[in-house]
Amino acid sequence: MSTTEQCPVCRAPNTTRQGSGTNTFELNCPRCGRFQIQALAETQLLNNRPAFPPPHLLSGLCRNMWDVLGDKLLITVDLFKSWAELDIAAKIAIPRDTDLVIKGDYLMRFMRRKSKSLADAVVFTPNELSVGFCANKNELLFCLNYLASKGLIEEDTTHKQAGGFTYRLTPSGWATLDTPAPSTEKPQAVVALIPGKDGDLFWTQGVSVALAAAGLTAVRVDTKESGNKVTDELIVALRKARCVVADLTGQNPLVYFQAGVALGLGKPLFWICEASELADKKLMVETRQYIITPWTRDKLPEFAARLAARIEASLG
Repeated sequence: MSTTEQCPVCRAPNTTRQGSGTNTFELNCPRCGRFQIQALAETQLLNNRPAFPPPHLLSGLCRNMWDVLGDKLLITVDLFKSWAELDIAAKIAIPRDTDLVIKGDYLMRFMRRKSKSLADAVVFTPNELSVGFCANKNELLFCLNYLASKGLIEEDTTHKQAGGFTYRLTPSGWATLDTPAPSTEKPQAVVALIPGKDGDLFWTQGVSVALAAAGLTAVRVDTKESGNKVTDELIVALRKARCVVADLTGQNPLVYFQAGVALGLGKPLFWICEASELADKKLMVETRQYIITPWTRDKLPEFAARLAARIEASLG
């Protein structure tokens, strides 16, 4: 049995809701599309909205995963932690606030899905804010004007609708959509570290933030998960990686092994270590030959900025 209520993501009315497993619900919102949400995440969104992610980005992710892939995003409290967690759950590219090109591409592909013929006009109402990951009406209009300035769409002034914008794809727009786009997949960085106290905080606020800032997707390699065995998946991940980050904290032999494999494959290697261990100078590697970026649990943002700067300076 379904009920109608307010959407916890975008606050739009007329959102239908039905059960979808233990403490999980499926919602169908006119703006966000179909998605699933766990009860705890819904409570936080309604009563104490987390600072991350911004509502329009979460709404856009729900809408486009459903419209493009026919897949329902499962919203959990983990998605409120960091960009890294959100990117892991997403099966599509999530534009940052100033990614005008990516937002425009989503809008054009929406117009293609809605157009039954080449000359059809498409109306953008407030419910279509999520299509372009737009925060408000002004941002949507800005994105549409950008596409119009490129000659990819044109405004249809003969079918104006109150509260909405009406546009159609131009011949150049149709041709652009039919041209295969270059891959937007970010290169990967493998991270070898040891799970421990505050490990998740170190990951979400430290390493993954640094790699995202450097334009890389973090792939976590925990020795606990590998069961002290060198898996085929690990070797494949190292071969595909653009670079490798190795955490010497705790001096686990598998971290050294993974670093050795990376060096053997010719991968750029970035060493990191908890500051107090690094100060003791008891590391198995000869530190005079390498730059090791120290980190402390109380200054993770500063560590993330230093590591990102090192990676960008090295990789360009």
